[in-house]
Amino acid sequence: MKLLKLTIENFRVFHGTQQLNLEVSQDKPALLIFGMNGAGKTTLLNAFTWALYGSFSDDVEHQERVINDHSWAQTPFGGQVRASVKLEFEHEGLNFIVLRAVTATKNAERQSPLPPKLTVTESEHGASKTVPNGQDRIQKILPEGLRQFFFFNGERMERMFTGDRTDEVQQAIKTLMGLEEIERAIGTHLPAASRKLSRQVGNDSDGRLQALTAERDRLEQQWKEVDDKKLELSKNAAGYEREVEAANHALRADAKAAPLARQRAKLEIRRRELLDKRGERQDRKRDLLGKSSFLAFTGGIDDTVLDLAEGMRKRRELPAGIQRDFIDGLLEDGLCMCGSDLPEGSDARKALEERRYNAGLADVESRWMYLRGKTADLGQARADLLGQLRDCVADIEETEAAIKQVDAEESDIARELEGVDVMDVQRLEERRKEFDKKRLDALQLHREAESQLAEIEEQREKVKRQFHSARVQDEESRRIQRQVALVDSVLAAFQRILTVKTEEVRQQLDTKVKGVFGRICIRPFTPNLTPSFALELVNDATGTPAAASTGENQIMGLSFVGAVSELAKETHDRKQGVGEAALGGGGVYPVVMDAPFGNLDVTYQNDIAESLPRLTSQIITLLSKSQSRGMVLEHLGNAASRMYVLRSYTTNRDAEEESITIHDRDFPYVSHGEFNHTVLEEVIV
Repeated sequence: MKLLKLTIENFRVFHGTQQLNLEVSQDKPALLIFGMNGAGKTTLLNAFTWALYGSFSDDVEHQERVINDHSWAQTPFGGQVRASVKLEFEHEGLNFIVLRAVTATKNAERQSPLPPKLTVTESEHGASKTVPNGQDRIQKILPEGLRQFFFFNGERMERMFTGDRTDEVQQAIKTLMGLEEIERAIGTHLPAASRKLSRQVGNDSDGRLQALTAERDRLEQQWKEVDDKKLELSKNAAGYEREVEAANHALRADAKAAPLARQRAKLEIRRRELLDKRGERQDRKRDLLGKSSFLAFTGGIDDTVLDLAEGMRKRRELPAGIQRDFIDGLLEDGLCMCGSDLPEGSDARKALEERRYNAGLADVESRWMYLRGKTADLGQARADLLGQLRDCVADIEETEAAIKQVDAEESDIARELEGVDVMDVQRLEERRKEFDKKRLDALQLHREAESQLAEIEEQREKVKRQFHSARVQDEESRRIQRQVALVDSVLAAFQRILTVKTEEVRQQLDTKVKGVFGRICIRPFTPNLTPSFALELVNDATGTPAAASTGENQIMGLSFVGAVSELAKETHDRKQGVGEAALGGGGVYPVVMDAPFGNLDVTYQNDIAESLPRLTSQIITLLSKSQSRGMVLEHLGNAASRMYVLRSYTTNRDAEEESITIHDRDFPYVSHGEFNHTVLEEVIV
């Protein structure tokens, strides 16, 4: 997917028609857009996603105000006004024009939400046609679940890869890598085929199969209902978490509440560290019990075994295979088993010694010796196990006590915030507590739903086995039974393939994230992509989760985006090379990012500026003046095919007009105007 042109008409802060030429060269893949805070960088970022998907990101306020405020104000009552975004791009040899527009008749002072109209045009070799199901076509080119990887706000991006959104990330990765087709076969096509075949068992056929088919249908319907509930709970929990974070952000911005809010944020980090530590100790305890708990039941048995074996040896009752030990006993006693003496140098003794040389199996003897040695060590092993278990329990109790202390301190902070003599602070704290409780309740219900799904799945497998193994009388029922068994075996094979391929993709991403992160971050931290596709930062020195700063979380997020882009391109190139393009998966996609540097210090800004042009073949970066100084502008400027300035016009005559310096030349940045709006102006240097 290669972006060609963006045309905006009366879209939010942009008045009139504005155009953005997006074409870049292969050696200069960057396009830079400079604008002050409030000039429309976030609006411009959302123009791309609104054109493609008809929605804004969560951080856009007053989402119903799509039409430019000045255009709306200038429209008389009863008159019509229009806003639109047109995005032109190329994908796999075809050119597309995506036009999304709203047309409103003004009958009130304020705008109301309006459904936009979408038109998608596809052209090839000069011939064009309107795509009948335009949104479906867009979804096939770049599914909406992937937008977070390619259109994002750098200051908020680290939230996309942690917490309750890991299911969304995992699903998006599967879509990008072409695993969605396998999932669709597992979740839809093969089960549907199995159901269809099972229902062919007629009324005159075996009643046992009919009953099992009915039970299987009931369990599948129950599973779907619980799974839908689980997904809804996951979305609710994520929404509640965003509300909690918004309240925390507002509290940190309040002068009186800020110190307490910051202290609580530190406590939350500390709690996560303690919870991780407790989880590790609990895993250690389970591991010890799983591998060595048998030692607790061997007390006295080891001595009994040794005594029995020694008695057998003395009584010459050792079993075959341990003959040498038996013969050694005869030679030591100087008495043959028949009662004859065995004096030194006698023929009988020489014969027995010769027999000893050839007797016994070496592996049996060595195993007996090994067992005798290990049995003698069991006492010490039991003592060591007991000591390790005591240490684990002590660590768990100590960690739980520390968690309770953090909870108590956080409760004290909550009471202090509720007692702040500022009504807004009190309301914010009440709101934070309300949504945090809702979040925790949703997560608890989510866990219960997961347990229900596991139980239902166990019952489904049991019914499936019963259907396969049921004894039936007529040949038609046996035929259906064989067909269902075949489909179910294919389904099981696809499930194994999906598990293997998902883990393979996760490991590839994990390696790439580590590589990108290591080139940027100077601290001894390593990112880790967990099996659930959550990103965590590990302290190399301790091997425990690191207390990462906002900047390090942002670097981790950028590393993830870079890794996803690189892996998608490699997958696309590999399939193109072997003629498997029709299989789907992978792709070359642009990256559009707002505020990629966030609150990073100068060193990290320079390192990221140097790394950004290598993320993908087309990268559009929106920057403020403060984020485009020194080496940052030098690195990005050298990689830029085009540059634009979002020139802000303000009616505030007290505000100073500003310019921005790009490659030693000044360009208008803030200007006085008759109304507030933003204009896109290309920078020619």
